[in-house]
Amino acid sequence: MSLDSFRFCLVFLMFTFLNACGGTEVSPEQPPFVIVVQPPIVSIGAPSTPPAVLSFAWPEASAQSQGMSEQKLEEAAAMALRDGTFGQAFLVIRNGKIVFERYRGISDLELQSVSNFNPQLSKSAIFERYGTRNRDSLATSWSVAKSFTSILLGIAVEQGTIASPQDNVSRYLSEWASDARSTITLKDVLDMRSGLVPICAKSGTNQLEECRTTPSAGGDLVYADDQMTACISRPKALAGMNYGWWNGGRSPYPGPSFLYSNCDTMVLLKVLVNSRSEDFLKWSQDSLFQKIGMKAYWWKDNSRPQGGNVLGYCCIDATPRDFARLGELVLNRGVVSNQQIVSRAYIDSIIQASTEPNAVYASQFWFPLADGRRFIAAQGFDGQTIAVDIARNIIVVRMGLYHPFFNSSDERIFKFRPDDINNSNWIGSLPQGMAVPTGSEPYNSSKVLELVSRSVTAE
Repeated sequence: MSLDSFRFCLVFLMFTFLNACGGTEVSPEQPPFVIVVQPPIVSIGAPSTPPAVLSFAWPEASAQSQGMSEQKLEEAAAMALRDGTFGQAFLVIRNGKIVFERYRGISDLELQSVSNFNPQLSKSAIFERYGTRNRDSLATSWSVAKSFTSILLGIAVEQGTIASPQDNVSRYLSEWASDARSTITLKDVLDMRSGLVPICAKSGTNQLEECRTTPSAGGDLVYADDQMTACISRPKALAGMNYGWWNGGRSPYPGPSFLYSNCDTMVLLKVLVNSRSEDFLKWSQDSLFQKIGMKAYWWKDNSRPQGGNVLGYCCIDATPRDFARLGELVLNRGVVSNQQIVSRAYIDSIIQASTEPNAVYASQFWFPLADGRRFIAAQGFDGQTIAVDIARNIIVVRMGLYHPFFNSSDERIFKFRPDDINNSNWIGSLPQGMAVPTGSEPYNSSKVLELVSRSVTAE
């Protein structure tokens, strides 16, 4: 393969998966999948270690004892982990107890698919990375992390470092204080209604620019070393103007409207950083992860040698059991061990938003409809799901197969070099994170949630 062809393949490789960190595609113009060749992987580093956290063991119970059908949950698991969907974990928790739990590694059919699209990796190398999984195996969040960033903002409200979600962002970002952005509220940004232009990767570079077409699932920020500056400096879009990123340029932009944006979440992250003096990751560990008993590894961008901006819109690694703690926190209205760590009003506003007619999204959470019920869900690329049925006290977690690639360093610093893959770090989730097509029947979270809902035998 020529160097030019090699670079071409790499660009499309990253476009395929890094351009789609979001949970639900909001663009009607989803680009077709492009078949590419995966470059060789030369080394795997050890993961960075987060601070120790308290351990909270999940109690276990039979499905029947918690008013659920074991048989129906088996059907849900069969769909969530069906061969060809590259599932890794499926958990159902009710009344604070694990009633169903299933893990698996890569299947023979899936291994062949990964090998077909990654010919430089031997089958044994692929199996080494994805072959076996259990409750202690890490999964990755992709855009599930947006919901964690939201919860951290709710914690900042409870602690008083942020007065209210109705505050203007400019109260915490001086860069916005003297222009058209000065009246944008935190709530506008939380709901992806900031009215700011979307940001995408600039073709052939590791720079960012205003999107030229509709951003797929939030915009492909992961190409850039600095994934914050362009998000903060972007201007407000002008109502009445035609933009290529709004309805393909076929109609004028109406003014602040729902537009799923990774940059909006990075703005929230910057607000959280600016609202306190201590290191953001230390604060998040002390204020959230340690208190809920979750060991979390959060990726940063490459804007500084030892890692720069925390990627608030994506990229938390944890076990599926630990990811379920987010759902438990929502169910408990922000209370942990009799302590209100997240503003009760903040959680209640999310729950209330989920009950509105035609509810879709608010405060960095999705509201999927399944079996006539509206779930509150954190959703991410490659089938990552944490969904909550508030009324029936149910948490559903589904995670896809994952392996982190540390070719640049042994730290979770996202660094991608199209012409130097041996000096790059990235998130190797399956299937699309490794450039494998999803097939004719990809994972469908709504169908899985519908089966879980139908498993309830006693309200």
